[in-house]
Order: sequence, then structure tokens, then C-alpha cells
Amino acid sequence: MTLSFYRLIWLLPIAFLMHVAEEYLTGYPAYAGQVSGYPMELSIFLGSNLAFIVIMALLVQWTAKTQQPAAVFWMLAWAAAHLFWNLIYHLASVVAYDRHSPGLVTGTLLYLPLSLALWQAALAEKQLRCTSLVASIALGGLLMGFIAAVGIYHASGI
Repeated sequence: MTLSFYRLIWLLPIAFLMHVAEEYLTGYPAYAGQVSGYPMELSIFLGSNLAFIVIMALLVQWTAKTQQPAAVFWMLAWAAAHLFWNLIYHLASVVAYDRHSPGLVTGTLLYLPLSLALWQAALAEKQLRCTSLVASIALGGLLMGFIAAVGIYHASGI
């Protein structure tokens, strides 16, 4: 049995919260500081992730309420950034730094299956076209890349 798209989307902020909890409990802020050379303050880690979770919840609510293609697109782009591409970041970090990346467990066990199920349900239930789904996933990748570059590696000089 497959969960419907509009049931699955409510799992997004929950999975995100569980992932942030794993990162917090396994020392992601210290890890990020070690691999990037830039310390990550706990208040920045928690504050930014809390904001990102709230945005996810608001996008889910907007999508569930309106069921409009634009809402679906933006919610899926945000979800792709913070779930699927976040997992890719953790996997790439394992390869790049030859060590465990805090957040990899929930990324693998929650983010990957939830992303795949969500995308399958979106297409099966005709919530958006395949090209729009691919565009939302690509946009999510750009967003995650920007967040990692600026927030972790301080590419902007901040």
C-alpha cells in the first residue's frame, strides 16, 4: 500500500526535525567546524535549522491547503534541498573527509526513502509533470549548494 502524496508531505517536517536532532546529538556543529575550518556556533546551527523546519512546515501547510501546482513545486524544491541533497552532502562528506558525517543515519534511513516515495506519489497522483519535478529537484540542489557554501564553508566571506 502506498501513502498518498498529501499524507506523505506531513512527514517532511518530522523527518527534518529527527535529522537535526541526530546532528545535534552526534556533534554536527563541531564536525562542520573541523572539516570547514570555520567554527559553527550552536546558536547558528539550531536557529537556522529551526527556521528551515518552520519554512518546511509552512510550505507543507500551503501545499495541503491549496493543492496548487506552484505550492507543490516550491514545497518539493525545499524538501529536495533539505532532504535528498542534504543526504548527498553527507555522503560526499564521508568520501571527502574519510570519516562519518553526523546526520548520515537519518539521511539514509529517512531522507532517501521519503524523497523517493514523495516523488513517486507526486507523479502517480499527477501533482505536477515530470519536467516540473526534475526542475524542483534541481532547484533544491542549487539551494542546498548555496546553504553549504555560505553557511558551512563561508564562501561569501561571512
